[in-house]
Amino acid sequence: MSVKGRFLGRMLDNRLGLKASISPWAVNAPNNPERLAFILHRITGILLAGFITIHIISTNTPARAGWEAWVEEVERLSGINIISLLFFIAMGALAFHSINGIRLLLVEFLALGIGRPEKPKPPYIPPSFKGLQRTLLYLAFALSIIVWIAIGYVIFLMG
Repeated sequence: MSVKGRFLGRMLDNRLGLKASISPWAVNAPNNPERLAFILHRITGILLAGFITIHIISTNTPARAGWEAWVEEVERLSGINIISLLFFIAMGALAFHSINGIRLLLVEFLALGIGRPEKPKPPYIPPSFKGLQRTLLYLAFALSIIVWIAIGYVIFLMG
């Protein structure tokens, strides 16, 4: 077998397959919190885009009808109901998405926690994700949960 054939054979052994190339969410990487953060970042981004669209439409309609319609709409939506629950979910998505986004900015623009390059060997575990970067990710998860609990307190107990 030629050198090119052996290299190609090793490359094919290390592939994740067609399913993973079509959908990066389909990659099964156990014990990989970075993959979980990647998936959650995408899902929360989609949720926030939907929330912003619905929020603009729902606040624009009564605002155009006048002050009385606006006050009536706010009174109708106040209190604990399905709208409050959806708002709580959207604020949790906002908390995680923004805190994880700050972590990604620190890693990608300031190279914080990247470390020294290593030769990749299967199963591939990025060397950059062994130290400070993993700590930053766990910190992002923890801060998101703390902020989400605080938002829930404000929405459900103070509102």
